[in-house]
Amino acid sequence: MFAAAAFLTFPLAVSFSRGSWIATAVAATVLLLRVDARLLVRGAVLGLAAAVVLVGGLGLGASGVTERLSSIGSVSAAPDQSVSDRYDLWATAGRIWQDHPVHGAGPKAFPKLRDSHAPLRLSSGSDAADSTIGFQREPLLSPHNMYFLVLSEQGLIGITAYAALFLGLLLGCLRHRRGPALAALALLTWVLVDFLYADIGGTTTVLTSVVLGLAARAAVQGADQ
Repeated sequence: MFAAAAFLTFPLAVSFSRGSWIATAVAATVLLLRVDARLLVRGAVLGLAAAVVLVGGLGLGASGVTERLSSIGSVSAAPDQSVSDRYDLWATAGRIWQDHPVHGAGPKAFPKLRDSHAPLRLSSGSDAADSTIGFQREPLLSPHNMYFLVLSEQGLIGITAYAALFLGLLLGCLRHRRGPALAALALLTWVLVDFLYADIGGTTTVLTSVVLGLAARAAVQGADQ
């Protein structure tokens, strides 16, 4: 398990996803607190030491990772364009919900209503580039926040059902300190935190479905026992 965690640390770092970094840190903290607080302290010390060796000593992803990490502290005081656009998308989802408070605007309605509710400073799209797809401009078709997405498209009815689902899964997983339920608790925590900065879509939807299935199985088994 430690070897797998160490192996996955580098791809997580070079993903440059601030939301994934925060979600992973919170999930690991919840997991270690649930098992042993002393293990949490040792894990934090080892993780910091590994980061110093990899980034400071070997220089793996040093400039990009450091710049991305430092930008987390400035998302409220001096946000970059991507963060500013995300704030505007959240505000847009809130305005859509205000027009349809009970049942929402309907599934997949956010892209259709975005322009009529968004502020003028919102970018028309997000720039993306890599060696496979080259440079292209991706349209901003979602609020990049699962909770705002559910609220705007499904209203109070949808967000209440959504909250009840995740609360039930969390309480079910919290009944155990070891075993599959503990792993499901950590995965579920990761999903809930990551949903503050992202929403479902693409290939990760399958992974999210698997995580929710594991959490539901662990919660039900906990209730039976």
